[in-house]
Amino acid sequence: MPIAHCLIAPALQKKVDNTTDLINLWVLHSGIPQAESEMTVNITHSNIQIGKGYAVMASLLLPSLWSKENISALQLGLASALSDYYSLPSKQVFVTTSIIESGLVVENNQEVKW
Repeated sequence: MPIAHCLIAPALQKKVDNTTDLINLWVLHSGIPQAESEMTVNITHSNIQIGKGYAVMASLLLPSLWSKENISALQLGLASALSDYYSLPSKQVFVTTSIIESGLVVENNQEVKW
């Protein structure tokens, strides 16, 4: 259940290369192919950003069953994939990660336990 919510700057809205799949880039950069079937990326366009600016700001949700090594690989892989996808220097991409405990997810009207 790696889920990324990405907020992108207005200037990037037209820079998306539709021939490149962001999920595939994320799998490639994270090195965790078994996560691909569960990965989700939501892209939202920002209208205004105040303060320290980033071209892409992502919030990554991960279940607590992932090891620290896999968490690191997934968050670093997401940052690298976003940099590649939008042709940005890494300093323009910001990723935060939240760990979700078992039972705090509802899918198909059922609490998900792992």
